Amino acid sequence: MDDSKTTVVPFANVQADYLTIEEFLKELEEQGLSLPRKQIDFRRKSGEIKGNKIIPELNFGKVPGYRKIVISKQEAIAYIQRLRRQSVNITYKDVKSVVESYDEVMLKPARAAMRANRNFTGKIEDEVKGKLVEWGLAKYAYEKIGLELVIDFALITVTTRRRDEGDFVKAMMEGKDVEIPDGYKLSVKSTSGNLLAVPEVETTWEGDWFVLALLHIENKFLYDAIKAGLDLTELDFERNLGWFEIRGFVSKKDFTNTTKALKGVNLPEPFNMSFDFGRDNYIMLPSQLNQKPEDFLELLNKIKEKISAK
Repeated sequence: MDDSKTTVVPFANVQADYLTIEEFLKELEEQGLSLPRKQIDFRRKSGEIKGNKIIPELNFGKVPGYRKIVISKQEAIAYIQRLRRQSVNITYKDVKSVVESYDEVMLKPARAAMRANRNFTGKIEDEVKGKLVEWGLAKYAYEKIGLELVIDFALITVTTRRRDEGDFVKAMMEGKDVEIPDGYKLSVKSTSGNLLAVPEVETTWEGDWFVLALLHIENKFLYDAIKAGLDLTELDFERNLGWFEIRGFVSKKDFTNTTKALKGVNLPEPFNMSFDFGRDNYIMLPSQLNQKPEDFLELLNKIKEKISAK
C-alpha cells in the first residue's frame, strides 16, 4: 500500500501528549483507517485466558490532569503506523473484479448451511464481502512484495467440495500457476468481530498458516452499485470504500496447541461473546496472534522464494 492513505503525519497538529478515544477515532478517520468505537473498546481489553495474560492492543487509561481515559500520543502514532503496514485500500475496482470473476457463484442456489431466511440480496452481500477478504490479502501480497497469490473463483457445489475454503495454495509465477509448498499454504479467516475461531474439523483442511483478517467497508457500497446500474448515480471506481486489515497470523501447529489456544464454545470474561458456538472451536484473540507486519511480510517473502525456486 502506498502512503496516499495518509495525508499528513498522524497527530501533526496535536500538541497534547495524550489523546482521548474520541480524538483517536477522529485521527483514524482522517488517515483513512476508520474504526467503530466498539473496535477500540475491544482492543483495549485485558485479562487472562487459561493462565495466559492477555495484554491490550491499545493502552488507554487514567492519567493525572485528564478527566477521560487517554492513550499516549506516541503509542497512538505507532499503532496507526502499524495499521498502515498491515492494510490495503478497497475500491469499487476491487469489487468489480470480484463480481466479474465470481459471477457463477453469485447465481448458484443458496447452500443448505445458509440461514433459511437469507434473501438473494443478503446472499450476494455475504459472498462479495467474503471474497473481498481473500482479494484483500492477495492485493496486500502483490502491493507489498509483488507476490501474486491465486484466488480460487471456481464454482463450488455441496457434492464436489466441502466449502469455499479461502485457502491460498497456488501463486502466479511467470504467467503460470505454481503450487505453494507444504508448510507455507495460507488460510485466510475473516471475522466481523474479534476472534480467530475455527471448528476442530476445519483444522484438518488445507492451510498451514491461519491469517485473521477484517474488512472495513461502507455498508451501502452494494446499494450504490445498484443505483449505478439503474443510472441513478455514477461510481468512481478509484474511490476508497474502506480498507482491509490483517489482524494477525499464526501457524496451525501453534493454533491447535491447547496450551496457547482455548478449545471451547466461548471465551471467559471480559472477552466472552454474547452467544456460544454450537460446537468446540479453537479460539485465539488477535493479540495472541503474531501482529508484527514485518514477520508476515517475511512469511510472504519465503513463499515467493519457494515458488521461484521451482
